[in-house]
Amino acid sequence: MTDTKIYSDNLRQCAKFLYRGSFGPKKGQIDLLQKKGFDAWFDDQFSATPTYQLSKLKSLLSSSSYHNAQDDMRQGIWWQCTITGEDQLRQRMAYALSQLFVVSSHGVGSVNEGLANYYDMLVKHAFDNFRTLFKAVTISAMMGQYLTLSGSKKHNPQTNTFPDENFPRECMQLFTIGLWQLDKYGQPLLDQNGNKIPTYNQDDVENMSRLLCGWNIHYDNWRYDWISPMTADNSQHDMGEKTVMGTHFPAGQDANQDLDAVVDMLFNHSNTPVFIAIHLIKRFVTSNPSRNYIRRVAEVFEDNGDGIRGDLQATIKAVLTDPDVFKGISYAAEHDPKDEHQHFGLLKEPLLVVANQLRALNMQAVGEHWWDTQWAEVTYGQAALCAETVFNFYKPNDAPQGEITDLGLAAPEFTIITADIMRKTHNRMWYNTLKWNKTDTKEWHWDRTDFHDLSMGTTEYVALINERFYGGLMSQSLQDYMYKALSLHTAPYQLKIRFINAIYIATTAPEFFCEG
Repeated sequence: MTDTKIYSDNLRQCAKFLYRGSFGPKKGQIDLLQKKGFDAWFDDQFSATPTYQLSKLKSLLSSSSYHNAQDDMRQGIWWQCTITGEDQLRQRMAYALSQLFVVSSHGVGSVNEGLANYYDMLVKHAFDNFRTLFKAVTISAMMGQYLTLSGSKKHNPQTNTFPDENFPRECMQLFTIGLWQLDKYGQPLLDQNGNKIPTYNQDDVENMSRLLCGWNIHYDNWRYDWISPMTADNSQHDMGEKTVMGTHFPAGQDANQDLDAVVDMLFNHSNTPVFIAIHLIKRFVTSNPSRNYIRRVAEVFEDNGDGIRGDLQATIKAVLTDPDVFKGISYAAEHDPKDEHQHFGLLKEPLLVVANQLRALNMQAVGEHWWDTQWAEVTYGQAALCAETVFNFYKPNDAPQGEITDLGLAAPEFTIITADIMRKTHNRMWYNTLKWNKTDTKEWHWDRTDFHDLSMGTTEYVALINERFYGGLMSQSLQDYMYKALSLHTAPYQLKIRFINAIYIATTAPEFFCEG
C-alpha cells in the first residue's frame, strides 16, 4: 500500500491529485488538501451527500412552461452537479461509469427524466459493490430500452422468433469481461498456436439471451415508467437449462433466479477485475498504464483487504493512489526503464477541459436553475449520456495515426477532438470568460473580482492565473509566453480586457488539455 502522506505534503502532487479525482480544483482546495492529506479527503468524499439530477430536473420542469423535460434542462443540471457538487469523486466516478455502461439519448430519444434517473443510479452506486451496480444497470428501464432487453421473449416455434441478443452480447463484451481472455496484467492469453483466446462464442450469446429474456419496462395508464426497474414476466422467460462459458444453469429457474446467476457468473469471471481496472485507470489517470499498475488495481477489486470482491470504493482509491500515479510511471517503463516517465497521463476530453475551466471560475447560475449554456454536444462533440453508439465517444485503445500509433500507444480522446471541435471548444471557452456580466436568468456568471485588479503587475497576474487554472503546474515556457503577451497590453485602456485575454491564453494552451 502506498504511503500517501509523503505525497500529500507536496503541493504539486496535491494539484495533480485533484485534477484526477475531481472535475478540477476550486480556489483554496489544493492548499486544503495538503493540510488534510489524501486519506482524509477520501473519507470526506466517500461520506459526502450524493448530488442527484432527477429531483433538480423535476423542480426545473415544474417552474417552466414545458410539459416534458428538455435536453438543455438535463444537460444544464449535469453541469450544475459537475461544477457545484461537493461529492466530486462520486460525480467523476459516475461519469466514468456512464462511459462503461453506455446509455444514450441517441438510442432512447429525449426521455430526459429517465436518463437523469439512470445517471442518478450510477451516482448512487458509484462507491457500492460492482455486483450491485451491474445488476441495477441490467434491469434499469433505460438500459432495457437502449439495448433492447425490454420485451425480449423466449423462442416461439410458431413465429420462429428468438430472444434478443443485443444486451446479452454487450454485457459481456463491453461491460464486464471483454472479447479476449486476459492475464492479471491485462494482456491477452494465447493458445498453443499463439492466437488470442475468445472469452465467449455465439452459442454463449444465444444461451445468455435465453437467460435474460422475460423482462419488461412497466407500462401503466398509457405511459411507460422510465424510472422504476424492469419487471419480470416469467411467461416469456426460457425455463430450460442453459450453459454459458462452461457454467451450467439448471432448468426450472425463473427470470430473477437466472438474472442473479448471470450477474454472479460475470461478477466472478477472472477477466472482470482486470477489465474494470483498465477502464477506471484510463478514465482517471493515464491512457497507457503499466502492467503492474493494472495488476495492483485488479487485485484490490478481487479483494479489498477484508475478503470482499468488487468494492468500488477501495478500487477507485487504488486507482488514484497507486505508486505509478505519484511517480508518473507509464507503459514505456516496461520496454525501456530510461523512458519510464514518457507517455504517462492522458489527453483530456472536451467536457473535462471545460469543467476544469468552469470550476476554476467558480461559475454559477444567474437564476434559480441551471440551463445548458454550453450546447455541449454540438460544441464539444460529447455530452453526458449522448454517445453516438454503445461503444462510447471513443474506444479505449483508439489512437491517432502517426507517432502514437507507431509506438503502440493509446490516446482515445483524440477521436473526438477534431479540428472543428477544437475550434468550437476554444470559442466557447472564450465566451465563458465573458460571462462575468451576464444577467439573463437562463445564463451563467462568475465573479471576476480576483482577476480584475488593474493595479496588479504582470508577474503577479501570471502567478494568479497559474494558481487558479493550473494549480501551480503551468510550465515555465507558458508562463514566459503569457508574460510577454500581457506585457504588450499595459495601456490604461487595455487593462480592462487583460484578464479576459490572460484566461483565454491559459485555458486554450495545449497543456491545459493534458493531464499528467
